[in-house]
Amino acid sequence: MEKMVFIEKVENFIAAHRVLCPNEQYLVAVSGGADSVVLLHTMMALGYRCTVAHCNFHLRGEESVRDERHVVALCKRLGVDCLVTHFDVPAYEREHGVSTEMACRELRYAWFRRLLAEHNLAAVVVAHHSDDNIETLFLNILRGSGIAGMAAMQPVSGDVRRPLLGVSRHDIEEFAHAIGEEYVTDSSNLESIVKRNRLRNIVLPELRRQFPQADAGILRTIASMQQCNGLYRHFVGELQRDCLHHDGIAVRIDMKRLAARSGDYLASAVFELVRQYGFNSAQAAELAAAAHSPGRRFLSATHTASVGRNSIEIFPSSATAGEEEYILDLPAMLRHGCGCNLPVEIHARLTDASRFSPRSLDGKFSVCFDASIIGCRLVLRHWRKADRFRPFGMRGSRLVSDIFSDLKLSELTKRSLWLLTADDEIVWILSIRSSACHPVGPSSSQCVILSLPHK
Repeated sequence: MEKMVFIEKVENFIAAHRVLCPNEQYLVAVSGGADSVVLLHTMMALGYRCTVAHCNFHLRGEESVRDERHVVALCKRLGVDCLVTHFDVPAYEREHGVSTEMACRELRYAWFRRLLAEHNLAAVVVAHHSDDNIETLFLNILRGSGIAGMAAMQPVSGDVRRPLLGVSRHDIEEFAHAIGEEYVTDSSNLESIVKRNRLRNIVLPELRRQFPQADAGILRTIASMQQCNGLYRHFVGELQRDCLHHDGIAVRIDMKRLAARSGDYLASAVFELVRQYGFNSAQAAELAAAAHSPGRRFLSATHTASVGRNSIEIFPSSATAGEEEYILDLPAMLRHGCGCNLPVEIHARLTDASRFSPRSLDGKFSVCFDASIIGCRLVLRHWRKADRFRPFGMRGSRLVSDIFSDLKLSELTKRSLWLLTADDEIVWILSIRSSACHPVGPSSSQCVILSLPHK
């Protein structure tokens, strides 16, 4: 492909997909291979301001050093600033338990994004081309990807730009030859060990021999799937706005409304709403099936999803009830009027029982006990599944979980409530009700009043 024809083709692709803006400065990832070297030349020919970033992963011995030298020399010749960094990939693999390929990707993109912030650059520009996109499509198909995977790589993806997706590897090599530019070859790309290389070196060449027009058809499919994915994302956005509600820590999905909006595709709709919280498609299908089974819980690496009545509540796992306990020094609280170093503000006062009027307290946010409670070990903690409670005015005890169910409390509310125990017996579910333990009666001389503020 002639030099000007190639540049015009890339320029038209950039304009059609709004990949780059003329007045911005970009971070261009340059490895030294044909793709990234041509990317840099093309961007400069089109007048874009560039800063080059090169990663030395030290995985190929002297070859890695050669690549770095080549990029530094190229930038010096073209008058472009060049930023170089070095990574210890094996150490990162051991620490994070990832493959070499994934370690390199995570390391370089983390560095790129630091550079964007430090140097006030608009985006990272990478040299992926149409052959890379075909390989990505096949890799995603092999993984069992959905519509997003079938759309392969996008020209614009967050802070990453791909202006060469409209040209092939053959086009790039022809352009490099036309301008007389040298480039280095990564010998590891010739080894068919990783999946992408097996596709590149074995599967796709045979497919092209059998079907000479394969690339054109596959690229049309990718373009079509990108359009479909855009429409699909638009619909998912509507579902998020209509059925997903944030209330501080938790997120609640209105399953009744979601079912009405998604019809027979409820499992897919649930997946699109919960995937950002670490849940996979199999868990989403179970969540959809459990929509009428309140109490079921599902865990991702970071979040908990709890099925309620016509809803699914999602909250960070760190927000679920822990084993933390807080000892209440009631004598000190009575002296100072409130407790110190507690997760919730509790006021305390001692009064003459003969002057105490039960009507002055609501039994939820303000409660009263016989002064005998002062000698007990008082602990503030969260609810546990086997907890039982003796409600004031009732005979016998009830499971705390049954009281919660009667009140139709959400999972997060249940687990965020605090209980006060006296010698291991629950005496107060804060903001809910007090127990029949340590009651104020005819024989009481003094009583302790505990209250929550602003209620």
